[in-house]
Amino acid sequence: MNVLRRLQNPVLLNEWKLRMRTKRSPWVISLYLLVLGTVALTFIYLMTGAGTYYNPNQSRELFMVLSLLQLAMICFVVPGLTAGVISGERERQTLNILLTTNVSAAKLILGKWLASLSFMTFLVFATIPLYAIIFLYGGVSPFELVQVFGFYLVTMLGLGSVGVLLSTLIKRTGIATVASYALVFGFAAGTSILAEVIREFIRFRMRMQNATNLVIPIWPDLMHSLNPLFAMLSIFEEGPFRGLRGSGNSGYAILALDPYVIYGLFFAFVTLICLSLSIHLIKPVKSRRRKSTVQE
Repeated sequence: MNVLRRLQNPVLLNEWKLRMRTKRSPWVISLYLLVLGTVALTFIYLMTGAGTYYNPNQSRELFMVLSLLQLAMICFVVPGLTAGVISGERERQTLNILLTTNVSAAKLILGKWLASLSFMTFLVFATIPLYAIIFLYGGVSPFELVQVFGFYLVTMLGLGSVGVLLSTLIKRTGIATVASYALVFGFAAGTSILAEVIREFIRFRMRMQNATNLVIPIWPDLMHSLNPLFAMLSIFEEGPFRGLRGSGNSGYAILALDPYVIYGLFFAFVTLICLSLSIHLIKPVKSRRRKSTVQE
């Protein structure tokens, strides 16, 4: 019982109650499911050419469309949800009150982080019944579905931790939100551009040296593996990784890791670092008092 009491997070429980009891929550969920369902049915309608026959082989394309739409929504919404969790408390002048309670800095940061992502997680997992349309026609394995939703979870946790860190560092919520979006989209675009620049530079040097049998280093594929879009496309063996799974010509084959694993490990590391820095930077008032009393 003592262990369970220590694991309880009052900040998280309070945020859950406030977020889930609003009248807006069921409407948002219903609207989101309606939009995704409309996209799925419209895609099937266009693929059939307004006829009555639907090629089951095209269900994989529908699965990719829905997956990429949800990934875009996560990258667009999560930074805005988490960028104000700490700076908002600071602006309302309630942060110092929270820091004087028995809630530790770790529970405060983790509670705010998980609470800000809880509704988003519920929204994403509520779309699982929509994928029954895809399984009705076949073409997609259950393992790929598990991989996609695991990818969503890792991405949300990673982007959410970045937003919490910026919210801790920056006092203004508006500035923290802009910085979060700039960092996320700059990272997504930067990894892709840098990968292609490195690849073209290596090919240029190979042409200058008249070398045709040299193996391209792993760095371009590694940079693509850190990009959310290309890492998700690797699940379907599309994009830069088309036809490379299991072959010896790709960087991740040399590393004995595919882009999905590299992406997960990288975002797990980012999550751990960002949350640790956020907890350290909060600096509760009680800990400062204890340090002062010890020095005296």
